[in-house]
Amino acid sequence: MPNRLANARSPYLLKASNQKVDWYPWCEEAFEKAKKEDKPILLSIGGVWCHWCHVMAHESFENEEIAKIINENFVAIKVDRDERPDIDRRYQEVVMAMTGSGGWPLTVFLMPDAKAFFGGTYFPPEDRWGRMGFKNLLLRIAKLWKEDREKIKKSAEHLFETLRNYNSANYKDYVNENLITRGVSYLLSSLDYQKGGISGAPKFHHASALELLIIHYYFTKLPTIRDAIQIWLDGMAKGGVYDHLLGGFFRYSTDEDWLVPHFEKMLFDNAELLKIYSIAYKIFSKDLYSYIAKGIVDYYRQEATDEKGGFYASQDADIGNLNEGGYYTFTYDELTQILNEEELQVASLYFGITPKGHMHGGKNVIHLNMDYTEVANLLKKDTDFIKQMLVYIKNKLKQYREKREKPFIDKTIYTSWNGLMISGFCEYYKVFGDEWTLEFAKKTANRILQELYVDKNLQHTHGVEGFSEDYVFFAKALLDLYEITQDVKFLEIGKRLLDEALDLFWDKENWGFLDTNKESLGLLSIKNRPIQDTPTQSVNGVAPYALLLLYSITGDSKYLDFSEKTLQAFSRYIQDFPMVSHSYLVSLYAFTKGVYKVESSKYYEELLRLYRPFKFALKGEVEGIVVCEGTNCKLFDSIEQLELLN
Repeated sequence: MPNRLANARSPYLLKASNQKVDWYPWCEEAFEKAKKEDKPILLSIGGVWCHWCHVMAHESFENEEIAKIINENFVAIKVDRDERPDIDRRYQEVVMAMTGSGGWPLTVFLMPDAKAFFGGTYFPPEDRWGRMGFKNLLLRIAKLWKEDREKIKKSAEHLFETLRNYNSANYKDYVNENLITRGVSYLLSSLDYQKGGISGAPKFHHASALELLIIHYYFTKLPTIRDAIQIWLDGMAKGGVYDHLLGGFFRYSTDEDWLVPHFEKMLFDNAELLKIYSIAYKIFSKDLYSYIAKGIVDYYRQEATDEKGGFYASQDADIGNLNEGGYYTFTYDELTQILNEEELQVASLYFGITPKGHMHGGKNVIHLNMDYTEVANLLKKDTDFIKQMLVYIKNKLKQYREKREKPFIDKTIYTSWNGLMISGFCEYYKVFGDEWTLEFAKKTANRILQELYVDKNLQHTHGVEGFSEDYVFFAKALLDLYEITQDVKFLEIGKRLLDEALDLFWDKENWGFLDTNKESLGLLSIKNRPIQDTPTQSVNGVAPYALLLLYSITGDSKYLDFSEKTLQAFSRYIQDFPMVSHSYLVSLYAFTKGVYKVESSKYYEELLRLYRPFKFALKGEVEGIVVCEGTNCKLFDSIEQLELLN
C-alpha cells in the first residue's frame, strides 16, 4: 500500500511512495507526530538522479526488517534536494560540521523540533567497509533516545548554536583586485596540469572556476593561463565524463582522468558548461569545443526539453536494478556483435575500447582516446575515410543503445536551473547563430513567466515558493535575452525580479541575499546567505554581476550600490577561503573592470558576436559605435577600431 508520498509532485518522493517506510514529506504533521509520540526524526535527503540514493533505498528502505525498525522508533521524513535546496543546504552544513563531508543521500537524525543531533551520508545495511551498518545505527540511536536523552539534546543544541553563529557571522570588508589575484593564485596552485581540472578525485567540472581563468586570460594574455584552460577543457571534452554518442556532460568523474563518471546528467552542469565551451570556441577556435557545445544543445533538443518550453531537471545514472551506466557503456563482447571487424578496430583505437573495459562487468566507457589523424596513421588509412567510418560507428552504437531501457528523466521545470540554461543558450546563440536556441530560450522564459510567476511571486517549481536563486538566475537570463532580442519586456521583468529579490531576500544587517525569507522549524529558523558554488554557482556570487549589469543598462545607481554591498558582505570570507566561490570572483572582476556597454545601429549584430568579458550590446540610433565603461564613454567609427583594442 502506498505511503504518504503517493500524492507528491517530486519524482524522487514518488519513487519512495511504495517503500515499506512510513514516509512523510517535510510538513508540520510529521513534527507534531514526533512530539506527540516522543520519537526522534529520521530525515533522508536525496535526488531522483542519485545512484547511491537508489542503492540505500534498495538495501535499507525496501528492507522489511529495517523499515520495521524505522517505523517503530522514528518519524521518517523524505526530502527532494532539488525541490527544497533550503532544507538540503542547512542539513548539509550540519553534517559537514559533524563529519567533515557531505553529499547524497544525506541521512540526518533530528529532535522533534527539527534540530539535528547526528548524521552522515550513505550507510550500508549491515556493518561493512569499516562503516556502521544502518540497522545497527538505527538501533543504537533508538536506545540512546530512551536511555540518554540529555546527551542527545545537548548535542542538538550545540550543533544548532554552532550553525547559527556560523551563518550570522559578519564578513564585511572593502573589496579590491587583490582578492582576484589571491583567488586566481589559489586556483592555479590547485590545478592538475596533466589531465586538467582541480587535482584529485573525484573531479567536478567547476565551470565558474574555468570562467574566472578565461576572463583572467583575456586581460593578461598569459600563456600559462591559456594552457591551463585548454588542458582542462580538453580533458573534460575527451573524457568519458561527456556522452560522445548523444551529447551532454555527466555529473562528475570518479577518477583523475575524467574517464569513468557518475552517469547522471544535470541541467545546471550542462547549462554552465554550454556557456564555457561556447566562449572557449570563440576565443580559441578549436573544433573540439564546437563539437562539445553543439553536442550539449543536441542532447537537450532531442531528450530534455518540453515542447511547451522548459528544460528538464536531470536524467538518472541507473537503469534496471541499480545498473549504473548500463545505458551508456558497452562490453567488448557486445561490440563484436554490433560492429564488423574493421569498425571494431577503428572504434577500439578512437574510443579507447578494450576487452577488459573500464568498469565492473567489463563495461567500456566511450571516450576520445585518439584523434582521426592518429587512427588514420596507425591503420594507414585516409583521414576522411576514418571520419566517415566513425559517423557510421556512432550511429550503430547509438541505435543499439536506444533499444535499451532509457534512464529516467526528471521533467520538473526548476526556475533557477532554467535561468542558467537560458543564459547558456544565449551565449551559444551569440557564437553559433542557431535560431532554434534563441527561439527555445524565449519560449522557456515566456512559459516560466506564465506558469511560475504568479501574483508577483516567482516559484521555484510548481507549488514551491521561489528562492533568491530563482529570482536572481532568472532575472540574469532575462537580461541576456534582452541583449539578443532588444525586447524591452525582458529588461522590464528582469529589473522587476531583481527589485523583488532585494525586497524579499536582502539581509539588512549583514548584507547579501538570504536563500529564503521563510522561517520554519529547526535549522530552517537559521538565516542562510549562500556563497559556496555547490552544486551550482551561488546566488551571492552571481547577484553582484546581475546588479552591476542592470546599473549599466538603466543608469540607476541603486543597483551599483547593492552590487558593491553584496561583494563587501563576503570580502573577508573570500579572503580566508578563496576557492569557495569563483562566481563571486567573476562578479568582482566585473566590478573592478566595469561593464563594457556597446551601442550601435549599423554594427549591432557584429557587436553582439564580439567576445569581451562583461560586454553588453544595445541596438540604438547612434552614428558609429558608442562604448561606455562605467561613466566613461567613447565614440568609434567602425568595428575594426574596437577589434584593434582587443
